[in-house]
Amino acid sequence: MKRFLIVVLILTAPLVIAFQRTKSGDVIQNDQLTTPMVLWDEIGHIDASNATLAVTARDYSEVWTDLPDANTVTGDVPNEVSGVGLRFETTADADATVVESWLASGATMRDAGEAQFTLGAILTLTGGTQTGTNSNVFVDTIVETASTGIMTDFPVVDSAANRMAIYRGDLRGYKKVVIIATTLESSSDFYAAARWY
Repeated sequence: MKRFLIVVLILTAPLVIAFQRTKSGDVIQNDQLTTPMVLWDEIGHIDASNATLAVTARDYSEVWTDLPDANTVTGDVPNEVSGVGLRFETTADADATVVESWLASGATMRDAGEAQFTLGAILTLTGGTQTGTNSNVFVDTIVETASTGIMTDFPVVDSAANRMAIYRGDLRGYKKVVIIATTLESSSDFYAAARWY
């Protein structure tokens, strides 16, 4: 039986190889788009500030489930991606907002214990004048005021007056993202949108 299979493989190999070539003999190469188009997706809205997470209140259930919806933006990072681009909107030009991003790899640890959130970065944001998608304005200036090193290689892209600033980089396997605004301009509506890649 083994000899029969070997003979079949030897006889069919040229046919398989032949189908991988054009009539002129050029090898057909598989072509795959490595950076597919990914649309912006609004991931949340904040209309109330929230104190930074207390050291005793960073369990997955306390952060993901118990924080009030009005105070948080939450996002599930798809399993097939690790990179993210974030852009933000606020109500008016010169609105000042300070946001914190908190990260967890999942709901539990490998041993089934509850996961913990850890600080990713603190960003200071300023509203611009370019109209956003919610009749607000895009944040035009992003300054990373603190980083724990988890969100490394996260450059701020196009941070300039009257533009749409973007904060992007590799989340390195973290799949749960929570954003809170520790400082929110009075009566401001704050939106966050993401592009996963």
